[in-house]
Amino acid sequence: MSKTNNISIGSMHNSQVQQDAQHSSQHFDQSVQHLDLNAFLEAFSQDISKIDDQVVAQGLRSDVETIRAQNSSPAPKKAIIKDCLGSIKIVLEGAVGNVLASYLPAVITFLGAF
Repeated sequence: MSKTNNISIGSMHNSQVQQDAQHSSQHFDQSVQHLDLNAFLEAFSQDISKIDDQVVAQGLRSDVETIRAQNSSPAPKKAIIKDCLGSIKIVLEGAVGNVLASYLPAVITFLGAF
């Protein structure tokens, strides 16, 4: 007896799928994202100093520090992290040709995680 399983997913983030599985289990560990986020914040915060506009640079530093504080909290508020990442994304979208523009794909990925 042959089976055909089809899945059509328009968009999926931080999810798991099992199909035609019996007596199975899954475990999804998102702790790696926290480590990746911390590494991103470290690299990004060092490059903020390369921005000429100090008002924009200070806004980015504030967002980075807020994300760090939430990420190290025992109960991080994902909405706050997502808001700060969204703010960073807006700045990076206007930074075409700037060294910080290279961080845009990572920010978009992290936004999908929160």
